[in-house]
Amino acid sequence: MRVLWSRLAALGWLAVVGCHTPGTELESVRYGPGDDRFTSDTFTQANINISYKDEHGEQYSETSESGKYGEGFIGSARGLAVHVRAKGEDGAHDHTGCTWPLLSVAAPLKPLPEEPWIAVMRRGSCNFEIKVQNAWRANASAVLIYNDRDTTVLEKMKLSTDNGRNISAVFTYKWKGEEIARLIDNNTNVTIGIIKGRTFTHINNNINKTSVLFVSISFIVLMVISLAWLVFYYIQRFRYIHAKDRLSKRLCCAAKKALSKIPVKSLKTEDREVQGDGECCAICIEPYKVSETLRSLPCRHDFHKNCIDPWLLEHRTCPMCKMDILKYYGFVFTGSQESILQLEVEEARSRAISPARNRHPLTLLTSDNSYSEAGSSRSSRASSPDELVPSLPRRDTQDRSHTSSPDCIGPRADTSAAQD
Repeated sequence: MRVLWSRLAALGWLAVVGCHTPGTELESVRYGPGDDRFTSDTFTQANINISYKDEHGEQYSETSESGKYGEGFIGSARGLAVHVRAKGEDGAHDHTGCTWPLLSVAAPLKPLPEEPWIAVMRRGSCNFEIKVQNAWRANASAVLIYNDRDTTVLEKMKLSTDNGRNISAVFTYKWKGEEIARLIDNNTNVTIGIIKGRTFTHINNNINKTSVLFVSISFIVLMVISLAWLVFYYIQRFRYIHAKDRLSKRLCCAAKKALSKIPVKSLKTEDREVQGDGECCAICIEPYKVSETLRSLPCRHDFHKNCIDPWLLEHRTCPMCKMDILKYYGFVFTGSQESILQLEVEEARSRAISPARNRHPLTLLTSDNSYSEAGSSRSSRASSPDELVPSLPRRDTQDRSHTSSPDCIGPRADTSAAQD
């Protein structure tokens, strides 16, 4: 999963970086060459000054930072404001400056002023390049274009920079342009001064929307895959733990049944365990005392009952010789992983001495909860779990002479215990 995460993150980062546009020289100085993660936007504010005489003959002047220079030539200019219109009867309402020739709204029949003048136009109908080109052909000193919709943010006009024009183009707000146009349309001589203001550089991320979408979809897909993997993992883990708990409970029940078959005795004064130096319990390392209860395992190892019982319930083997009490008393795994079959010792022994053709292999339950195959040969017919019986090793004549002893009865007897 970590490898999948790292590969997908690297792929998304390459897609984001690959969709960026190269930075400007200013970015190269600031961030170092070859770093195309960001782009800069440089623009210059324009201070617009308007001067005119009001109806009382008093001179009025106002200056405000309400314009933004477009691309290309940036410089100051001053001149008579001329609200332009198009030619023809329908041109009285067309103040966009998109058609040639340009006429004055105040004097449409007269030629444009020969003194320095500034063309006032409304945005719309054509791009900014055509408007500025027409004003430059009409010998205007500058172009003031006002917005055709109310907004608090001024855009930077996209103009060509290699055309050789030395005319400044300024973009202003709708309310500012309409105020100037209203004064001009009322035959008021308005003088406009355009003064170069402050220059700003705005650095912003230029991340392509496609790369953002790709990274988002990749992240969602990765999250879904991770969630599905986690659900599958925990379901499998839950099933494993549940099956392990069921098997542990069945093994514990089988160990209790086997424990009930192991004899116990109470020590008396004449018993060998308390005679002489005496013996001690291998678990608690305490010597045996009179009236204590011992449990004698089939392998002839004795322990305190209170010491050996918890051990056998958990491990099911002798702590000294590792004899499996479940095997000894005929508790075997039936092959269905759902039950443990208990066979009577005499029945197991009688089946074990039957001809080989009637013998079937089975899987025995070992001390480490794993299953080992007891027989090497398999029958040509599949056996049902109830037909599985323990496979008993052959015994010599000396072993058969001791069949009355509990140490010699069972699917498997420990040879070391027989030697004891």
